[in-house]
Amino acid sequence: MTAYTVAIDDTVAGWRTVDWAADNVDPATDQVRLLTVSEFYGEALTRSEHRLEAAEQRLRAAHPALAVTHDVTGGPTADRLVADAKLGDVLVIGAQQVHTLTAALTGRVTERVVAHATVPVVVVPEEWERTDGPVVVGIDGRSAATALAWAADTAQRLGKELNLVRAWAVPTAMAPYANIYLEEDRVLWSNEADIELRAALRAVGGAHPELKVTGDTVEGQPRDVMLQSSRGASLVVVGRRHRTALGGFLAGSVGEKLMHQGHAPVCVVPQPRRAPASDEQTGNREHAEAR
Repeated sequence: MTAYTVAIDDTVAGWRTVDWAADNVDPATDQVRLLTVSEFYGEALTRSEHRLEAAEQRLRAAHPALAVTHDVTGGPTADRLVADAKLGDVLVIGAQQVHTLTAALTGRVTERVVAHATVPVVVVPEEWERTDGPVVVGIDGRSAATALAWAADTAQRLGKELNLVRAWAVPTAMAPYANIYLEEDRVLWSNEADIELRAALRAVGGAHPELKVTGDTVEGQPRDVMLQSSRGASLVVVGRRHRTALGGFLAGSVGEKLMHQGHAPVCVVPQPRRAPASDEQTGNREHAEAR
């Protein structure tokens, strides 16, 4: 059973979240909570309620037995969505595809939600169109394990093919007229990408032996490779690692580029927080270091 929190507002992107939920929930087991955030001096409560009732009717028309509730909550939009997302398993929000500068000037609500959420966040673009394409997941050894498991489970449940993509690029040294690297470096980075991809394919095959899985290593910057790989995908999944001191995405991150320029829904999966070390563990480590 998966509990979805589906954010909806009076925009095209807002209504796309309802359509995505209708296509992806399991009506026999899943639950959907439709949510509208009303900021101070926002729209009238009755208008929000009417929109939520219409959204609920749309979901029930597709799945009469689906468990659906709706709520209006007040407060700053990003903060309320992050807080309410904790009541469920997955948060679904819409995204208007605007230039990153415009997003910055309008408060970067989507980025702030994705950066702070403790559950996977599915971002549905306003230009999203349904497709039978694969679930595409980005492989990165530092943040991919949780995202890979989530993507494999989702592909299995939806009956979709899973495509693993490992982007790689050779770090270069700057010279006055060019970027410089050794050919041996290129071979090493390519081999490392192949090793990580094979390990990920084995992990998925062990957990989901019946799932159809493909994999590719592609030379290029991750944000560009994933944007290209997202074309025709039914869903793109990436792990979340980058955060700034203010708690937001770093400019130019994979997730940011997919949200602003991609046409497929993207799920950003946070890494689970590490539990703080116990006093006993800390003492053992200090004792070992002293030795």
